Amino acid sequence: MDLSSIVDKISGGIGFLGGALLVFGLINLGMSLKDGAQGGGGQLAGSIAMIVGGGVIIGASAFFGTLDTSFAS
Repeated sequence: MDLSSIVDKISGGIGFLGGALLVFGLINLGMSLKDGAQGGGGQLAGSIAMIVGGGVIIGASAFFGTLDTSFAS
């Protein structure tokens, strides 16, 4: 198993976790909007932070997958 296949597997796993965080953030946002956002906006801020965090993790995993690993061959 070479380094490029390991990087691909790690990138895929991290991308999956970022996607899961994004989906849970969207679910949390929907639930907090359904309840009328009675928490003073704290739940909304947490939901938006989860969504943004998931997007950042997905972007980082995509960047990580493009790294040059030819030096390890």
